Amino acid sequence: MKIVKKIVNSLKNDGIRGFAIKVKNHFNNKEKQEYYKWIKENSPSKKEIKEQKKYKFVKNPKISIIVPLYNTPKKYLLELIKSVQAQTYSNWELCLADGSTEPLTYLNKIVKKEARIKYDRLKENKGISGNTNEALKLATGEYIALLDHDDLIPINSLFEIVKAINDNPEVEYIFTDEDKFINIKKKTRYEPNFKPDYAFDTFTSYNYICHFSIFKKELMDKLKGFNEQFDGSQDYDLILRAVENAKQVVHIPKILYHWRVHPSSTAGNAEAKPYCFEAGKNAVQEHLKRKGLNQAKMEFGVAIVRNRAIYNRKNDSKVTILLYLQDERIDLNKLKQDINEITYNNYEIILITTQSISKNANYAEFIKNAHIKKSVIIEKNKIISKLNELSKQIDSEQIIFAKDFQDIKTKDFIEQLLGFIQRGDVGVISPRIIYKYTSSQYNGTVYGIDKDKIGYLDYIDVAGSYGYITRGAVIQNYSIIKSECIMVNKKDLSDVEFLDEKMDYTDAFADLSFKLLKKLKKVNVINPHIEIECLEITSKDGKNKFYQKWEKELQVPDSNYNVNLKFEKNKLFELKI
Repeated sequence: MKIVKKIVNSLKNDGIRGFAIKVKNHFNNKEKQEYYKWIKENSPSKKEIKEQKKYKFVKNPKISIIVPLYNTPKKYLLELIKSVQAQTYSNWELCLADGSTEPLTYLNKIVKKEARIKYDRLKENKGISGNTNEALKLATGEYIALLDHDDLIPINSLFEIVKAINDNPEVEYIFTDEDKFINIKKKTRYEPNFKPDYAFDTFTSYNYICHFSIFKKELMDKLKGFNEQFDGSQDYDLILRAVENAKQVVHIPKILYHWRVHPSSTAGNAEAKPYCFEAGKNAVQEHLKRKGLNQAKMEFGVAIVRNRAIYNRKNDSKVTILLYLQDERIDLNKLKQDINEITYNNYEIILITTQSISKNANYAEFIKNAHIKKSVIIEKNKIISKLNELSKQIDSEQIIFAKDFQDIKTKDFIEQLLGFIQRGDVGVISPRIIYKYTSSQYNGTVYGIDKDKIGYLDYIDVAGSYGYITRGAVIQNYSIIKSECIMVNKKDLSDVEFLDEKMDYTDAFADLSFKLLKKLKKVNVINPHIEIECLEITSKDGKNKFYQKWEKELQVPDSNYNVNLKFEKNKLFELKI
């Protein structure tokens, strides 16, 4: 029965392909070997540990480590305490608030020997939020670090945190990468979570930050600790409130937290605490309200512990689809049917085609569609200049640039795209693109993974493949979007001087999204819940005009990726070893 539950849980969390990978890895420890090779290469050496212990920072803030206790197994708690005592940075205090049914008397001896450990035996169990808030009352440090009662931190964890504080004087909230473990002494570390930096759409989709969270004391005082209303996802709610108020948020892309896996932990079994899911969704809903996004509604996504934001459009603004058809395999009858099934009313299509498409036997009938305002026949190398010319002429508030549509799977795609673009902070919004004649999908573009290269995140197995930490299942932010279908505000397009006519077609939209990010400080979004099938796969030439134009900017790590990951053909998110 336990095995069946584990299988069901894995299918919900990881999708069909993710489950298959787990089964394979159960019998093949190659992934484990690769990760331990990475650990060896990225953990501090004995020499570095000695140097860290002697290092003198300009700022040496006291770090108050907050741990709520409740019937914590003695073995786990002793390992936690030892991991804190072993830190190469010594200015810390460990604040323990104990709501256990029976007092943990063995702690008294430890507290007498270690002045940096504070222990409060509570009169009653106040739950995880209440117990944590009691532990916060013990804190005297300048920064607050949250640590679960059965987890561990590596020897260099506090050192790296204090280094980040010194490097970023305005920082008020810090988080790190993490992994899971069963027995730290038996090489059972696995599932490293190499996170992107904080990104609004990605984080509202799921709590990828999770551990390790460090708050400036002034910020924590302002937040007033945990809210018991969100017990089960109290950390998610707290982080959401933190990023709303922090002057600066910093992500340290290093494994500085180990999350213990055992049968009753959420790490070991996502169904161990089912109330967490609802609490997390509700925490995000409140976050959106505080940000003034009252038109947004949070629902559960396709994978467990994943959310889906639905933004209702503010108005039925006019939308123009600049639809470029150049692939001779296009089925115009199918496309005509799909256009007739689009649910939005206030839109028009301007059709741009090549001579070969115009000779299609069904072309004359196809362009009679009421939504096709006009059709234009061009040469392939004139497409970008023609798109700019047409963009300047139209009076629509939003423009959709689209290419070689074959199957509009999501009939209300315009309404859903509008909900995001009308937020005001979104530069480019794209659906998930599925390619008809291959098994791949377009799920975003990342950079900084290798010199002179940008990468495309494809999930080769379309059926049920969610990719690394199920990122393919969630709405998320990307620095670059190079898609066959994007929506943009015409005003934003004008403000960045339209498409760069020196670019090839596929590069022009990567360039547009990056310009909106860099020049207008907009965010770019991919929504995998909206699906469009197209005929041609996006160019995968890593060294192109786009890279040459933005070479300097692309040397900085991609905030929506992670420096510990690399890209290889047909693989998504592998360790950089």
